[in-house]
Amino acid sequence: MLRSALLVALVLAGSCKKDPPRGDLPPATDWKASAPSAGARPQPAPPNPHAGMPGGSPHGPTAAQTEPRALDKLPDGRLGMGPFSLAAPAAWTVKPVTSSMRAAQFVLSDKPGAEAELVVTYFGNQGAGTIESNIDRWLSQFQQPDGKPSRDVAKVEKTQFAGQDATVVSVAGRYDTGGMPGGSGPVDKADQALLAAIVGSPTGPYYFKLVGAKATVDASAAAFRSMLGSLKLR
Repeated sequence: MLRSALLVALVLAGSCKKDPPRGDLPPATDWKASAPSAGARPQPAPPNPHAGMPGGSPHGPTAAQTEPRALDKLPDGRLGMGPFSLAAPAAWTVKPVTSSMRAAQFVLSDKPGAEAELVVTYFGNQGAGTIESNIDRWLSQFQQPDGKPSRDVAKVEKTQFAGQDATVVSVAGRYDTGGMPGGSGPVDKADQALLAAIVGSPTGPYYFKLVGAKATVDASAAAFRSMLGSLKLR
């Protein structure tokens, strides 16, 4: 009788067991295996596609203010500008530059109504766009009295200075910058003229832009050409 009672008790106990709910978590060893270990090193962040560009900007180089800088005075009396040396006209005033992208600046005249200034810029080995895009931008700042495109009346010449390829451009008209980004403000003046040159070098192109009253620019054309002709690689 005792053995029969024990057998019945075991059968009843087995029938009372329940399966675990389907929503129960698996054993801890299973889900912990998929989590990162405490000593795992974090994955590095993806690289910045703009790293290494000036200012981290995707838009290319931007000018920065600098302490006033003057051109180097060389023992032979010439001036040093990047890879070049040059002879500046004695009547022109050398002005210190305060922009990281200005290589030189000359005041030809500061008389009211006769102002003219030459600015030389440098943007590194790659320059600042194609030669044609720069010429188009410069010419777009001049309006002709008859409404013609300035490109139709401008003079463009391919030549060489210091053995380097160069392009010289000239035009006259109403000078209207329209408030260019990074500029000192909009300019809108009649009877103005442009004499400009893009000169290549082993370290990238230099941009010479002379703008001012037409009478002053016309009177300075020979001196401008003489200065370009004086360029030498050093």
